[in-house]
Order: sequence, then C-alpha cells, then structure tokens
Amino acid sequence: MLFKRRTPQTFAERARTWLWPRRSWTRSLRYFMHRLERLQSSPHQVALGCSAGVFVSITPLLGTQMLLAALLAFAIRANIPAALIGTFFGNPLSWPLIWGGTYLAGCYMLGVENVLTFSGLEYYLMRFVDALATWSPDVIDHAITLVWPVLKPMLAGSLPLGLIVATVIYYTLRPLIAAYQRARATAYLSEPTPV
Repeated sequence: MLFKRRTPQTFAERARTWLWPRRSWTRSLRYFMHRLERLQSSPHQVALGCSAGVFVSITPLLGTQMLLAALLAFAIRANIPAALIGTFFGNPLSWPLIWGGTYLAGCYMLGVENVLTFSGLEYYLMRFVDALATWSPDVIDHAITLVWPVLKPMLAGSLPLGLIVATVIYYTLRPLIAAYQRARATAYLSEPTPV
C-alpha cells in the first residue's frame, strides 16, 4: 500500500483520534463542509440528504445509522453521500445532549415517568449481571428488560426532535450550497482558457 503507516496505530490511538481529532474539531467540520459543497447534485438533493443523515443520527440506533441514512436518502431521492456525512452530527460530544433530549421528549410524549432513577437502574443492572454470571437463557430477556424502558422513550422522542433539527439543517444548508455552487460556476467560467 502506498500510504501505509510504518507503525500501525494501536486501538487506543484510533479511539483517541475518533473522540478528539488530531488537528481540531474546527478543521474536521470545515473538511465535512467542503465535502458537502463539492457534491455534484442540486442544492435541494444535497441539503435533503444531509438533513436525512442528521435525522437518523438523532435516533438511538447506534451501529445502523449510516445504513438507515443511506436507505432514507435513497427512498426520498436525496444525495446519499450527503446523508452519510450528515450522520456525523451524532458524535461523542453531542450524544449526551441528543440522548437526554430524546429521552425526556419521549417520556413526555408517552406519558411515562422518568425510569432513570438510580435504584431502578441498579436493579436492572444487577439482574443482567446475575444472568450473565450464570449464563442462563434469560440473558436476552434481562437485556431487553434493561434496555427497553429507556430505548422506547428515546425512539419516540427522536422523531419530533429529529424532524425539527433536520428541518433547520435543510433550510440552513440549501441556500449556502446554492450560493457556493453559483460562485464556483462563475469562477470556473471566468477562468482564462489555456492556449
């Protein structure tokens, strides 16, 4: 491989870079903005794809968000690479805010009380640890019992919050991308042709 590292990165180095980029968050954000601006689609398709990715990144379905964003972008005829870039809205810095907001919104929507009390969470965790220790067939049942009271409100709350944030992203990005594409086309047309 042409650009292979001499010494491969350890797992800890890769995790650190993923959580905190080497250059800065500003540079990483600027890189993603340049990637969005240079996509060869209409501003509507790029902004719609990005907002689809942002919508999916607000759901608590970690591990499936890129696949879901690509499928959603395909279904609504949006730009798929823009949807994949939009999923980076959900990152380790924004997850606590996203998950807290979706959980509280879901509890309010479903009319359930906040189940995240320390004693309740401790009870479910102890049942799960006991099932893991004995490796009984009830492990899956206990895992579902542990996760579902939290996951259900988060899924319900992610729908309205995701729609709100995706709408804001769409109406913010569409004019910016249109202006960038116009400026880029004007600069391309005004360049002198080589002789």
